[in-house]
Amino acid sequence: MTKKVVLHVLAIGFALYLVVPFYWIVNLSFMHEVDAASVPPHFLPDNPTPANYLGFVNPSTDQALVGSNAVGDTPYALLNSLVVAFSTAVVNLVLGTFAAYSFSRIQFRGSQLLLIVYLLTRMVPGIAIIIPFYLVMRTLDLLDTYGALILSYTTFALPITIWILKDYFRTVPRELEDAARVDRCGWFRMMWTVFLPISAPGLVAAAIFSFMTAWNEFMFALFMTSSISSQTIPVIAANFATDLNTQVTLMAAAGVLAVVPPLVLVLICQRLIVQGMAAGSVKG
Repeated sequence: MTKKVVLHVLAIGFALYLVVPFYWIVNLSFMHEVDAASVPPHFLPDNPTPANYLGFVNPSTDQALVGSNAVGDTPYALLNSLVVAFSTAVVNLVLGTFAAYSFSRIQFRGSQLLLIVYLLTRMVPGIAIIIPFYLVMRTLDLLDTYGALILSYTTFALPITIWILKDYFRTVPRELEDAARVDRCGWFRMMWTVFLPISAPGLVAAAIFSFMTAWNEFMFALFMTSSISSQTIPVIAANFATDLNTQVTLMAAAGVLAVVPPLVLVLICQRLIVQGMAAGSVKG
């Protein structure tokens, strides 16, 4: 009985730890700036207003001054983040599928060592490689473009993508591939019509991981981009905090907008994500 009570208390505490910060920024986003700065704090807005969200479409004079027009740049930054994150997920799935299938189906000397090397690349801190990345992108004339971000984020996410898919692919019975070959299916047709549909949970889990990696990354986006044509939402969100004119309610509204797309994506795909991660964790 005591153990069950302790587990419930810990579960409730962990849930509050996750939910309360998001509730607080949603609460602030519907407040007036005066109410947000009041002491004691308001746990519910006295006079809720959508003005902070409408400002991203048609900013007022005061809002336009925040963070060098960070308010006006936010919609473009959200679009940039969607393009970069979606493209990163697609590229990772394509490359990761071929690599993971090879590791799961083909036995060759040094395969396990190669997988470990892939994983060890994720242990290198980003700050240690950002200058070489910058120089390479400058040489390729890719600075301040989607390409620089997509290539960078693909290198971050691909090792984990390969590990997730490799373990999941090993759960797919080889007999299904053999049956497809008996029916005269070529390899690409077998992959498209048989193997990949069965592997959908693993593919979704890997895609969501790649998407979130690209969506949340800040440091490389800050170094690689210099204009709103390619800057992502983490870079623009950082501009809201200035010494001269910081509006907490606007910053909170931008935070809500930045959280909504990945949150909706995870909620829609949560069943497949759990299946993919669970299957990949028990097979090695």
